[in-house]
Amino acid sequence: MCGDVKYRVTSEPVHPHLCSCRQCQKSTGAITSAWVGFPIEELLWDGPKGEPAYYRSSEKCLRGFCSKCGSLVCAVDDGSKNITLTIATLDDPGAVVPREGHSYPESAPSWWKVLIE
Repeated sequence: MCGDVKYRVTSEPVHPHLCSCRQCQKSTGAITSAWVGFPIEELLWDGPKGEPAYYRSSEKCLRGFCSKCGSLVCAVDDGSKNITLTIATLDDPGAVVPREGHSYPESAPSWWKVLIE
C-alpha cells in the first residue's frame, strides 16, 4: 500500500486460487483472499525496505507484511519452493484469475458464494 515493499517475478504464475481459511480472513480482514504462487528463486524484493517482515501465523506458515503500513504481501509454507503472493499486490491484479480452486470454502459465511468464470 505504501510502496516500501515491492517485488519482481520473472516466472509464470503457479496455482492462482482463492482461500477462505480463518487465518486468511483474520490477516486480510476479508472473507476470501486471492493468491498466486511463484518459485521463491524467481522473486526479487526490490522496494526501499527490501523483504517484508514476517509473522508465523500457524505451525507451518509465515505471512509477510510491510512493517510500515501493515499490508499483507505474501505467505510461505515451511519447506515450499514457492511463495504465494496476494493477487491484489500485483501491478495488474486483473492479469491473474484465481481459477484453480477455493481452499476452505466451508470457513466462509453461508451467504458468501464464489463464482469464477
